[in-house]
Amino acid sequence: MNTYIYGNELFTGKIHTILDQINIKFKIDGEVKNIDNIDKLKELIKNDPTDIFLIDQDKIIVENFSTKLLKFLVPKDGIKKTFLDKYGIGDISIRDYDDLGIYINKRLEAIENAKPKAHEITSIDDILEDDALDALSNMV
Repeated sequence: MNTYIYGNELFTGKIHTILDQINIKFKIDGEVKNIDNIDKLKELIKNDPTDIFLIDQDKIIVENFSTKLLKFLVPKDGIKKTFLDKYGIGDISIRDYDDLGIYINKRLEAIENAKPKAHEITSIDDILEDDALDALSNMV
């Protein structure tokens, strides 16, 4: 699982500092990457919404009457909250940076609990992910 950070330099710098303080890089099986392109962010969310996406609150567009009427209030590099909700990303808003460690640990816990345990594995299908199964079935 990868962790992606999207926001301005101040936001990404603060997030990296917090991730270093809580030693998250040793807990995740993946990379921590900054994303600076909105299209790349959308592509990553579509491809694997189970990754961790830390998005600056200033970049999230909540559509309402004023944002529809006054388009200049909407950041050009923003992402719509409805898009995030569609992929299950918009489930949390962190008001305090201290909550970030708690959120990431709970997210890692949830993903770990979703994996089949050794006593629950009854076939090779339980171990492999869907794309690996497709690749194996195409080889036969």
